[in-house]
Amino acid sequence: MAYYVCESYDFSVDHNGRESQGVVGDNPGSEKIYLHVLPLSDQDLTKLKVRVDEFGNKQSHRLALPGRDDFWVGIDGEVTWPKIVRPKLGSRCDVSSGKPVPAALSADDVERLKKAGVKGL
Repeated sequence: MAYYVCESYDFSVDHNGRESQGVVGDNPGSEKIYLHVLPLSDQDLTKLKVRVDEFGNKQSHRLALPGRDDFWVGIDGEVTWPKIVRPKLGSRCDVSSGKPVPAALSADDVERLKKAGVKGL
């Protein structure tokens, strides 16, 4: 199981035994989006699908687990972790294969998040 930066409209998210209290991400848009560090299993990754909002609209730039609209993985990841600038950290996918595959945090990324105050990693 690896860690991923996920996005949410909720301050608190619980998944795979990890409760995360998010930080408001740096966002070029007007939405208030919280960033969380959550463990996703290989099984979770195979289940991810395009997120559908509460009105039934498909959000092709976001992947979510079926029945879980409280967090998602951003495909392009415009929202980034505050105060971490080089390289920026956000929810993102590798699209080189033609299909978006969430990008796990590297060991260096985890260390940078620990230094930024993220607990439980």
